Amino acid sequence: MRIKYEVSAGGLVLRKNEASLDALLIGRGQPRVWSLPKGHVEPRETHEIAALREVREETGCWAEIITKLSEISYWFYLNHTKHKKAVHFYLMSYISGDTANHDHEVDEAAWFDVKLAKKALKYVNEKRLLDLGLEYLAQLEGDPYELRPALEEPAAAEPALRESATR
Repeated sequence: MRIKYEVSAGGLVLRKNEASLDALLIGRGQPRVWSLPKGHVEPRETHEIAALREVREETGCWAEIITKLSEISYWFYLNHTKHKKAVHFYLMSYISGDTANHDHEVDEAAWFDVKLAKKALKYVNEKRLLDLGLEYLAQLEGDPYELRPALEEPAAAEPALRESATR
């Protein structure tokens, strides 16, 4: 049997919501299947750049990486081919953007309070990523990443993102 190896990257994007945190999820299908934004790593892209690009495309929002959370690997079958997929996930802080600007690959992008996000997420591994992200933030003293909307506009961040992708 033929085996195809795939590599993807994505992120858990968080923002402050008064005394709590919100997580950014993508939804597909009806009824909605909620998951974290992720997608294929393109040639000459780092995992980090791919994760930021996929978040931007699938959610309409800009984010910055705080730290790597984990790599999830799994197998699946498609068109008589066995696939092994590795997905690199990063903890990210929201910068700006609007979920209405998500691309055609998803039916909806939305913010959920982290407790509701954990219930909404379909996959157990992604629920665990949410726990890992919250554990990481709980270990920090203060709030060095200021999980809140930044003043930087997406257009200002885009040239830096493109420059990093070509290195």
